[in-house]
Amino acid sequence: MIDSGGAQFASPPPPADASKTGDVFPISGQERDLVCAISFVHLVCGQSAQALALLRLIAHDDSQDVDLLRILTYALISEGFGNEALAVLDKLDTLDDDPSSRLPLTLLRSHALRRAGRMDEARAVFQDYVSLRGRTAPTQQQ
Repeated sequence: MIDSGGAQFASPPPPADASKTGDVFPISGQERDLVCAISFVHLVCGQSAQALALLRLIAHDDSQDVDLLRILTYALISEGFGNEALAVLDKLDTLDDDPSSRLPLTLLRSHALRRAGRMDEARAVFQDYVSLRGRTAPTQQQ
């Protein structure tokens, strides 16, 4: 939105009657990218609670946005919500078909299982991660 002085603003706020708890409001791609970037900065600075709060404003159950779901998973794990992170990782397993994602998602699953208190499974998945990493590690030329 642009005002008469030429300044740009984000989308107008939702109507007052649409502010029920749990509602997610549609935002533009640029707004979503900005929220993801700010959330990532919060995560990097050790402020995962703030990141998670922001991400929950734009994430919804039927989200198909792989990048958003990856950041959300990391924030959930950082805040100790292992079971919620596992649910998001299950969704990512079906949505993210990029072969290069398998290794980091396996590591995230290991951490999520650990946060959920499922240590034996976490160790097994971490061993899978180590095995995958060993197979995908670049070989050095002599």
